[in-house]
Amino acid sequence: MIQAGNIRVLGAGITAHATALLLSQQGWRVQLSAPPQRHHDASVREIRAYAINHRSRATLSACGVWPAHDQAPWITPVRQMRVFGDTTGQLFLDPPSINPPQLTEPHDPVAWMVEVPALEDALLEACQSSDGIATDGVDSTRSTITTDLTVVCEGQTSTHEGFERHKITYPHRAIAARVRSSLPHAGVAQQWFDGERILALLPIGGATGSDLAVVWSVPTAEQQHWLANTSETGTVPLAAELTAQSRNTLGTLRMTAGPVGFPLSVGQVNRWFEGQTVLVGDAAHTIHPLAGQGLNLGLADVQTLADCLATRQRWEAASAPRLMRRYERQRRADTQALQWATHGLFHLFTNDLTRQTPMAWLRNTGLSAFNALPSLKRWAQQQAMGN
Repeated sequence: MIQAGNIRVLGAGITAHATALLLSQQGWRVQLSAPPQRHHDASVREIRAYAINHRSRATLSACGVWPAHDQAPWITPVRQMRVFGDTTGQLFLDPPSINPPQLTEPHDPVAWMVEVPALEDALLEACQSSDGIATDGVDSTRSTITTDLTVVCEGQTSTHEGFERHKITYPHRAIAARVRSSLPHAGVAQQWFDGERILALLPIGGATGSDLAVVWSVPTAEQQHWLANTSETGTVPLAAELTAQSRNTLGTLRMTAGPVGFPLSVGQVNRWFEGQTVLVGDAAHTIHPLAGQGLNLGLADVQTLADCLATRQRWEAASAPRLMRRYERQRRADTQALQWATHGLFHLFTNDLTRQTPMAWLRNTGLSAFNALPSLKRWAQQQAMGN
């Protein structure tokens, strides 16, 4: 191992802690600094749940926080993904019969849903236990040590000179919540496009449970309507609407937490590195959550950056343009492809013109035709798995 220098990681979330752990394992002395704290209610933190693909699981395993045999109460295997169009279109994704051996075993699920607070706590504990990671403390954005590279993992890039974000804000906003269904979810993740809204019900609480994480993309005015009354009795109509939107597939739904709202956008910075600063995760890009790939993109950034730094020559600095260009080239291409595929899918089902009868028939027929082509489905699944 080449004797490394100092790297500063700016962030307080999953990507920041994963970055610190992977780089400290390479011998870098890591200074982990938290940005100014964002004031989120504790209940918001408890609602969050993310899909983890096979590549991300490998990264989290390398960080030492993914449990053996995927056995932990905060992990729920996704055995199947079902996508429904606004008329007859449907797409079912099962674990591929041919798997990339470096990413998955023959009987692995499609993905895993993770409870974000538990994952965050595991990563934080691992960072605090590492001799190679020092922390500045809460809300610290300054450090007295001299660093060879600063990795910005979250927050507004406008505070970092040389970076500019090109962003498209969606006419939708998202509602996140937790519900419990009267029927077990059986480890199936489901999504519905109704021509104006996009609803995802994601299994949590274990393979045999009936708890679900809700991500509902709705027009802005509608989000404001549903968030206007978040009392226990006020959320009863929302639960009834979610039951109807999910076509009663899981029986009756009742609210257990939330709702909370957040904006939706797709965007990417004009450059991923400048001087001794490089961007990772939310600092570099955003994406609509309909594909469930936001965190996976961030963890792919982390792994790629670590892989690039692992090829550093003894005489090179951590911020060597050769290394940073390789990182940017790999991640910009992959991220952009998924961003615009997701962006196109959003408009295909929600644009006023595409809701006309001929286009509605065409997109739903196309969805079902895709479902009937095993080789194409297998390719799409490998992409989603991170291969």
